[in-house]
Amino acid sequence: EKHHQTLSFSSTYPLSPFLCLTCQEVKALREKAWSKTNEDNATSQSLVLYGASKENSESFHESKMTNTEGVNKGIYFSYPCRRHSCAVVNIPAPCVNKMISHIQDVESKIQEHLKRFETSFEEWSRTSTKDLKEDWSVATPVKEVKPEEKRDEECPELKQEMETLLSEATHLIKSLETDRAEAEEALKRQRSRKNMINLKIDSWSVWKLRELPLAVQKEHEACLRDVIELQWHLEDKVNQLEHFAKQKMELEEANAKIQADIDYMNEHGPLLDSKRNQELQDLKNHYKKKKEVMDLHRKVCEELEEALEACENARLKAQQIKEEMDKDIYQDEKSIEAYKREMYQLTSLFDHYSSSVINVNTNIEEKEEEVTEAIRETKSSKNELHSLSKTLEDLRRVYDQLIWKQKSQENQYQEAVNDFYAAKKTWDIELSDVAKDFSAISLAYTKLMEDNKKLGIDTNKITEQINESIRKKSQYESEIKSLTMMKLKNEKHLKSIYREAYRIGTVFHLTKHKTDEMEDKIAEVRRKFKGREEFLKKLTRGEVAAGMVLQKKLYSIYEVQALERKELLKNRAICAISLAELQEPVLQLEDEAERIRTLYKEHSAVLNNILDQKDLIRRKVEKVKKKLRKKGKKTLDALIETESKRSAIFKDLEATKSKTMIFYAKINELNEELKAKEEEKKSFDQILEVLKNKFVTMRFKREHAQAVFDHYMQEKKDCEERIFEEDQRFRVLLAVRQKTLRDTQ
Repeated sequence: EKHHQTLSFSSTYPLSPFLCLTCQEVKALREKAWSKTNEDNATSQSLVLYGASKENSESFHESKMTNTEGVNKGIYFSYPCRRHSCAVVNIPAPCVNKMISHIQDVESKIQEHLKRFETSFEEWSRTSTKDLKEDWSVATPVKEVKPEEKRDEECPELKQEMETLLSEATHLIKSLETDRAEAEEALKRQRSRKNMINLKIDSWSVWKLRELPLAVQKEHEACLRDVIELQWHLEDKVNQLEHFAKQKMELEEANAKIQADIDYMNEHGPLLDSKRNQELQDLKNHYKKKKEVMDLHRKVCEELEEALEACENARLKAQQIKEEMDKDIYQDEKSIEAYKREMYQLTSLFDHYSSSVINVNTNIEEKEEEVTEAIRETKSSKNELHSLSKTLEDLRRVYDQLIWKQKSQENQYQEAVNDFYAAKKTWDIELSDVAKDFSAISLAYTKLMEDNKKLGIDTNKITEQINESIRKKSQYESEIKSLTMMKLKNEKHLKSIYREAYRIGTVFHLTKHKTDEMEDKIAEVRRKFKGREEFLKKLTRGEVAAGMVLQKKLYSIYEVQALERKELLKNRAICAISLAELQEPVLQLEDEAERIRTLYKEHSAVLNNILDQKDLIRRKVEKVKKKLRKKGKKTLDALIETESKRSAIFKDLEATKSKTMIFYAKINELNEELKAKEEEKKSFDQILEVLKNKFVTMRFKREHAQAVFDHYMQEKKDCEERIFEEDQRFRVLLAVRQKTLRDTQ
């Protein structure tokens, strides 16, 4: 019956969907409201992301992703330069938080109202069941209205709060909607701005692609022009330099010859000291001949220049005469033609033309005399050329002799160079052998030095150990002396220690036990000494590799001495302990001496036994003394043996030192020899360089002389050809002139 009954609320209550609902429907609506509130909380949290902190936003991004978040993310990443007010783009976080708090309050108040509704519904159901029993038809509508009136009376504050909350929520939602619209408009503006910026960027990039290559090309062309101009200027300067260098070489050749010869002789003087006495006369003759040849060469050059000048003057005169004769011939031909044409017309002018002909003949006769003089000059020039050719032949012979001498000198030089290279090869081989020996000796020397250092260190250690052992020996001897003194004191005090014999007996037994232990240890030391002696004998017999064996010996001796040192330290500690133990009872005995004197009478009966025990003790003490003496002798023998071994080691060290000194001397000698060889090598290298320079200068001089000779021969041929051509021209001119004279006659 509860599930089938309905409910009615007043129309003034804001929650109108709850009218006329069953209890199951109310529960379903409650669950829907709860889920809706959860969804609203999620959306509100997504809205809070605009103004919330980074940690909250990151945690929310990890959990969920809403539509508003995607939009906001798109706005953020599409416009990195977004800097607008919070009211335009972002939703203010306080408003959203306020709305969320309002919604949570609404949820809590709805839950409270539902709880009240359930309680009122239960009360109403109870009352309704009671009333139904009385009057079913009349009671139901009245009972249905009463809970509504009661609830309206009970919840006026809740109704007002709900209305205010809903009004604020609607106001906030509207403000959020307006903010969202403004944000969308701002986003559109930013997108349009982005498009405009992209268009500008594209236009600028197109302009850059169009204009920059042209500008670069223009700059490149201008630079190319500048580079070409600079190259042209550089080439011009280089050509000028070459021209000036050629002129300089041509001007300095004459002076450089003598200077080169002087430098040549000065540079190559050290090699020719052995042959200088034999070749002085040859050099003097060579210089004399050279001077004569140079004088002849100069004279020949001067004569050639004079002959060339005379030939040029004759040629110029002949050309002038030829030109004048050609002009005269041309004029004569014209005049003859004019005369022939006007022979019959101009009879009156015949005398004038005859006189002109006579004048022309006189001029020709004078010119013939000049021609004969020129012929005579040519004959004299031919004679001079003949004499010059003879002098050239003599110079050629002298040059051949010089070439022959030069070849002989070159052969000698090549032989000397070959001998030098052979000697150099042998010296290089010897130097390599010496270097190998030196490297081996240096390695051996380094090894020996290392071994010597190790031996020195070991010997120092051994000496220190021996000194320590001697010092310990002296300490032990002093201790033994002190012990003997103590024993004497004990013997003196034995007379007063008759009554404490038992205690002394116990102490004696303890000392006896300790002495037995000492004897055992001494026996072990003897065994070790014997083993060490045998080991040293074997080592001395099988001593082949001195350094390594010495090291092993030293290391073994060091270890044994370290062990002995440890054992001696142990013995010293034991002796000290025993002495301390003996001193304490001695002091006690001295304290108790007076007490023993009082007890002397009581122990008179025990005196005989004590005397017997005293004799036994004396015997044992004498035995102990003998044993200690034997031990001292043995230790002395061992020390003597160690000293003898030390002396042998010192002898070995001195022998190694002497060997090292010998090796040092050998190494110094080898170093001096190496230095001498290196100096000889350097001198030979210098001699080689000097000889190479001499060879280059000789070859250059020979080439220069050959070029000069070829130049003179070429000039001679050219002169002969010119003379031959001039002779032919002169003969032709003579023939032509004779023909003209004949024709005129």
